[in-house]
Parts: sequence; structure tokens; C-alpha cells
Amino acid sequence: MKSANLTTIFTLRLGFALLAASSPVSMAQASQATFKPGLPWPDTDGVHINAHGFCIVPHAGKYYWYGSHKIAGLTESQKNEAGVRCYVSSDLLNWTNAGLVLDVSAPGMNPEVAAAGILDRPKVIFNAATKQFMMYFKLYPPKARGGATRTDVAYTGTAVSTTPTGPFEYKGRFLGGGTDKGSGDFAIFQDADGAAYHICVRKPDKMLVCGRLSEDGWKPAGAYVPMQGVEKATEAPALFRHAGKYYLLGSGSSGWAPNAARMFVADHLTGPYQSLGNPCHGVNPHNQLGPEMTFGGQSTFVFPVPDGEAQFIAMFDINKADDPINSGYIWLPLEFSENKPAIQWRSEWNTSVFENQ
Repeated sequence: MKSANLTTIFTLRLGFALLAASSPVSMAQASQATFKPGLPWPDTDGVHINAHGFCIVPHAGKYYWYGSHKIAGLTESQKNEAGVRCYVSSDLLNWTNAGLVLDVSAPGMNPEVAAAGILDRPKVIFNAATKQFMMYFKLYPPKARGGATRTDVAYTGTAVSTTPTGPFEYKGRFLGGGTDKGSGDFAIFQDADGAAYHICVRKPDKMLVCGRLSEDGWKPAGAYVPMQGVEKATEAPALFRHAGKYYLLGSGSSGWAPNAARMFVADHLTGPYQSLGNPCHGVNPHNQLGPEMTFGGQSTFVFPVPDGEAQFIAMFDINKADDPINSGYIWLPLEFSENKPAIQWRSEWNTSVFENQ
């Protein structure tokens, strides 16, 4: 496809050029023009985006970025999350702060959420059956079920809204993973038929498992089954479909420290999966970290470009455990080379990378 034609398609069909981050100094006055992974990403007010462990939801011509809001001055070992913040964009690049759509300090908030030790990795989907936006997040109530620490039992919290910018109403929690200890990192995956699945790290054995959610989305609908072939202790799962196959991007288990990414492929959602190794290539010049450390990031989401043909963006958090409010983001094109996903470091990029796909 010629470059001019591709530009026309993205202008008319998508209404955006995928662009990037720059210094927060001038961003309140100027739009961004290219993605610049690993650099500060200001919103339209010039403030660094504060939405971590995030997902992106397209709806009615807009894009909604949901992530955990980190509190200034608190570390990841402290209670440092104010709730879930949402940003709105029309081009996936310039984001306007829509506020806390789930505020742990809101009047009347359920104590399970208000006093939660951890509330992170929020994922939102649109449930066509109920016509509601469903939010899921890791929820660690303090000393849950008599445990000695805040991480003994890990729940999945749920919240709902009729509009993408909320406010979301807390609806309760469930124990995922098919165990009385619950689950850790997770993804919510909607298949082609609209069915939603909770793919999560089962506690305490760290096996990645999959459970279908009920039609209304509030709880598991049956037993969880292991994701056959996925390496044990695979965290930060992000799933997508391409050419009739299921792909799973994840990381190893090393707390807040980065490690090598992992990619798997299967013909069925629950497997068996085949390992495709580490899909990352190149070096992040801002921290000198390469594939062995996933450029300093950890997978959080893979976004299918709307109306694109086999076009995906791999999205990572750069976790700063001692200063999480200033944690960063890496967005890179996910391309297919010899039928294998590849994520090549680019210090600056736009949609021209998709021309040969």
C-alpha cells in the first residue's frame, strides 16, 4: 500500500495519527505529533498522565484510558492508590483528564474499597447484554479473611457505569482463579462472540488460569482451567486475537523489577499454547535496557487499532516502585514477522510503521 493512501485511510477512517509524548512544558498549548516511548506523557493540561496498569476502550468515536491513580509521595509498599482515573482522547495521543471515575474516598464508598491495601490493574469492557461499562480491578482488603497481611487473599473487585466516564458504582468482589486465595495479575478478554473471560494468576501456585464470566459479568460462570502451555509464574497477561489464533503477552514474576517479556500462541483460548519466546527487540536509550528487561517496562495491554488490518499497539508500564506517580509508559507497534509477533523499540514513531503489514 502506498504511503499517501495509508495516510488517507487513517485520516478518514480513524480520524487520528498515532503520535507521542513530549515534555509537559508546552503540551497545554500544542498537540503531540509522534509517539515517543519512555518519555513523560502529559495530558492536555500539561500534567503527566496518572493511570497505571491500564486499558484502552474505544467507544462512539472516542478512546478511554483507565488506570490506577497513584498518590504523590507514597511508594508501592504503602496505600498509594486514590482510585481509577480516566482520560479521553479522539486520536489515542492527546488525552484529556476526565477525573477519578472510581474514587476510594467518595462519600458512602464501601469499606472494602475505601480501606483496600491494593487496588490496581483496572480493566474495563462494554457489556453489550447489559449495555453497561464493567470495571474489574485487583482488590486486597486489609487482612482479608483473618490473614496476617494485606496480600494473603486477593479478590477481584467489580464496578459498573452506564457511561464511559462514570462515576462507576462498586458492585462487590469475587474470588477468582478457583482457589480460596484468589488471584493476582489478570486480564479481561472479550472473545468474538462477546463472552468475557477472567484470565488470572492463581494464588498461591502462580499458574495462569482462565474462567468464563457470567453473562452479567459479576462473577465466574464455572470452573477455572489452566492455560495449557503457558509458563508458570507468567504475570501481567495481555491477550489479543489475530488470524484466528489467540496470542498472550506476559512477563516473568519479579515484583516491580522488570524482566524479559514472554509471548505465546494457541488455536483455542485455554490452549494448548506454544511459546514464541521474547518478542522484544532493540534498546531503550533512556535507560539502556533491552529485551532482557522489556525496555524497563511490564506488559499491561495490547490494543487492536480500530479499523486497522492486523495492526496492534503493545502497551507497557515503566514501574517506579519508590515513586509510582511518576511511573512511565511505553507504547510500541506490534508487528508480525514470519507469522510471529515482534515489538521493535522505536524512540519515535507514527502510523507509517503499519504500511507493510
